[in-house]
Amino acid sequence: MTSLLHSEDPEFESQRAHLRIMNIQELKEIIHFTNAEKQLISGFDLPPDTFIPLLLSLRTGGDWSYSSQNIKSIAIMHKTTVYDDKRKLGYSLEQIYLLVNPVLRDEEGIIYRLEKCGEEEVRMLVKRPYKLKVVCKHIIKATVHPLKKEIKVEQLKEKQLVFDGSTAYNIAHEIEHLMQKSIKDESLWCFRLMKV
Repeated sequence: MTSLLHSEDPEFESQRAHLRIMNIQELKEIIHFTNAEKQLISGFDLPPDTFIPLLLSLRTGGDWSYSSQNIKSIAIMHKTTVYDDKRKLGYSLEQIYLLVNPVLRDEEGIIYRLEKCGEEEVRMLVKRPYKLKVVCKHIIKATVHPLKKEIKVEQLKEKQLVFDGSTAYNIAHEIEHLMQKSIKDESLWCFRLMKV
């Protein structure tokens, strides 16, 4: 027997009806957005699964990698804060780079940092390049403007880009996933914890 939530309270019934309407509206928005994603993907001469990291980055944030027999791709998110001091208004502009069949070139410098990924219980101390050049078969850039509520997607003519700082670290990390390498460095437990 199915149980239904019921109340004689008219305010409760009004709230319940409002929730149904909100859910239907949200469902319509999801369907509309998903159709727009499908249409966008069909506009590129690439297998649809190439875009999985980009879609995950858009929907859930962060950096993602995907690998199959035919294609390897990573999505790397670069954020820039734009702030108008006079208006006291700003936004975080996101540029998500979808790198198709990426290969690292010209690594420069070493940065030590803590990372945690996947099933690891604690962060690991790793070494990453400070600057790197990545060469790709295709580079697609999605620019997310939260104030305008716009996502502009374009295929870049360039086949290589140079990144530094956290974007470079994240590219190196995601390429490790594509190569099925696991982090084998020291864990957080090797650190000395001191009161100053």
